[in-house]
Amino acid sequence: MSLLTSEERLFLFEQSKFLKGLPGKLISDLIALSNLIIYPKDGFITRIGDYSRDFLLVVSGLVRVNACSSSGKQITFLLVKPGDAYNMLSPYMNTPRFFEAVAVEKTRCLWIKGLEYKNFVESHPPLATRMFEWVGTGLDTANSRILDLMEKNVEKRIMRVLSTLHSKFGSPLSFTSRELADIAGTTTESALRSMAKLREMNIIKSQRGKIWIEKPEALTDAEFGNMFI
Repeated sequence: MSLLTSEERLFLFEQSKFLKGLPGKLISDLIALSNLIIYPKDGFITRIGDYSRDFLLVVSGLVRVNACSSSGKQITFLLVKPGDAYNMLSPYMNTPRFFEAVAVEKTRCLWIKGLEYKNFVESHPPLATRMFEWVGTGLDTANSRILDLMEKNVEKRIMRVLSTLHSKFGSPLSFTSRELADIAGTTTESALRSMAKLREMNIIKSQRGKIWIEKPEALTDAEFGNMFI
């Protein structure tokens, strides 16, 4: 049984992107099935090689999901904010995962064991439909990011990242150059150069770790739009 505050319950019913539009009874049953788990800042939720089979729904905080290579290079492909689901496919898989998930700040999540979540999905078809929608959008984004890496220069990729983050989190943004580089698939130095160009063009301004988007329309990616991250 989860121990959510009344404000958190109201948020999940009214503002959760993953649950929005689903029947109220389904949301209530999902909450009742879950337990509340709290991760400290910089705490690992999953590590590379884990057989992670449990479902999580972020209630507060933020989770960063990175894919990492053996050489230590990494790319951030998911930022899970309140109301977003994490690990919803892992209950159906029997293989170790190649990514790690870390709490960027103190993070509260609803947690459901994998088998219980699978049984719940089977008895609640609207939730299965929502999962397919999220997976489909995620696959489209993954493919578009591959094409970005193949064809677009770093500045264009940073612009798409900033547009996406602005849409997801608003302004100002609290992301370092390294974090932007990890999302765009480039180096910190290249991200810094691109940010400097955008400041010269008065598209953004930045100060003390904060980034303000002055001209969001100038960041729009006409080919693929914002990423699903």
